[in-house]
Amino acid sequence: MLRVFDLNTKSIGVFDGYDAFLGLITSLENQNLLESGPSIGKGYWGFAYYTPSTLKHACSWIKPGFLTMPQLRALEQDLGLIEICRGDSGVLREIPVTPDLDVEEFKKRFCLDYCGHRGWCIIETSDHKPSPKVLAGMARYAAQPHTRKMRLSQMRLDNWQGNRLKSELDCCIRRLRQKPLSTPPTTLPPTTLTPKADPTPKGGF
Repeated sequence: MLRVFDLNTKSIGVFDGYDAFLGLITSLENQNLLESGPSIGKGYWGFAYYTPSTLKHACSWIKPGFLTMPQLRALEQDLGLIEICRGDSGVLREIPVTPDLDVEEFKKRFCLDYCGHRGWCIIETSDHKPSPKVLAGMARYAAQPHTRKMRLSQMRLDNWQGNRLKSELDCCIRRLRQKPLSTPPTTLPPTTLTPKADPTPKGGF
């Protein structure tokens, strides 16, 4: 998940990944091309990835003498092709996609460079895939909805009990804070002495 902001921290948008963000970049740059007039192609940014089949179809419309060396190499070795333009449509970088080349890394780098060019900030949130153990647990609970429902009910009950206990404690604390403290007496109360009983019986000898 990608979140993109401009210089004033205004949200540009939220995107599922770099492919979705590239779609926005392409749309904005194509719109700029239409509005550029005489300076068409200046300041243009673009990224394109051709699979081997799409590259063959695209190059079939180009005369052999006008094919570039990267295009010829990709066609001969049945490879894909990446085209990158940074600021000028007349300066095009073409990279044949060999088995050891990471296309996603090129997409990410292009998007980061574009954000730097526009003064945008891009934040990449958790995009890691769940582990096989987590996926197995999710499948197990999905297959046993009653178990999942019981667990959710227990979680809600525990949460309710915890909130209730916290509320009671807060009330006790508020009452203790509102109750004035009694001041201890400065003098001790007088002690009363009780007369001792006379051991001599009355009317004795």
